[in-house]
Amino acid sequence: MRSPIAPLLLVLGLMLSGIADARAQAIRIDDSASQVLTPGQVPMQWRSVVPRPGEPPIIVGQVTVRVVLDLSKWVGRRGRIYHVLAPSNAGNVVARWTSDGTLAPGTVRDGQRTLVFDGVITTARLVDTFRLVIEADGERVTRPQALDFGFELELEDAR
Repeated sequence: MRSPIAPLLLVLGLMLSGIADARAQAIRIDDSASQVLTPGQVPMQWRSVVPRPGEPPIIVGQVTVRVVLDLSKWVGRRGRIYHVLAPSNAGNVVARWTSDGTLAPGTVRDGQRTLVFDGVITTARLVDTFRLVIEADGERVTRPQALDFGFELELEDAR
C-alpha cells in the first residue's frame, strides 16, 4: 500500500525548491552612487547606561544615506527590491529606517533582507534618502566594524 504522505512530501519538496530558486534569482543592484551623508564613523552610544536585568546592553547609532540605485537594465519590468544586510560578526545587528517615500521604510536584521519596493520599475535611477537607526549587542562589538548593506532585485517572469 502506498503511503499517503509521499505525495505530500513531494509537493512540499517542490514548494521549498521553488522558494530556493526565487532567492537564487535575486540580482544585486548597483548602488555604488549611494552616499553616506553622516561624516566619518557612525558614533554608537549605549541605549541605557544600566540595562534592566536580563536585558542585553544595546548600542545605538544613527546615519543618513542618500540611496541611488541603477535600475536602467530593468525599466518597464515588474519586480521586488529588497534592502539587504549581510551577516555581521557583531551579531544581532538591527537596522530600522525611514525614507522619503520612494522606497518603503522598514527593519532588517543582519543576514536578512526586507522588501522596500514591489511594482513596475519606471525610472533608470531610483533616488531616496534613508535615515537609519542601527542597534547592536554592545557585548559583541569590541571595535569599529563595517556593515554590508545592499539591494537585491527579483524580477517577475514576463509571461
